[in-house]
Amino acid sequence: MLRNIRALPLLRPRLRLLALMLVGPGLCGCAGSISATVTSRVDYRTRGGASIEARYYALNDGSLHFVKIRLPDGTEATLPNVLSASGAKYSDDRRYVWWTRGNGAFLEVRNDDGSWRMLYPDCEAVRRR
Repeated sequence: MLRNIRALPLLRPRLRLLALMLVGPGLCGCAGSISATVTSRVDYRTRGGASIEARYYALNDGSLHFVKIRLPDGTEATLPNVLSASGAKYSDDRRYVWWTRGNGAFLEVRNDDGSWRMLYPDCEAVRRR
């Protein structure tokens, strides 16, 4: 039993939210139906001759597109698609920005001071799968 009746109004919205989180997906028939599909795989070559692998994905409901990139040093990053004026831009807004347009791409990385610098400026698609 609640000793402090004033806590009851605060409890109810939290219980409603919990119920929606637990039951909501079952009500809309979408529980477990979301999956990601590879839409394309592209190998890029940097200006210096290094390789960057990119695998582009989309959720089956169309709500999200993202890319998984593997850098020349083996580092991998998963970046969601974000709004861009031209081309396709993917960013986690913390560490990397991967931007593609046509057969070209570039990668920016965030410095310790928060500014962005170009890590791989002129990447070119050399193979699409």
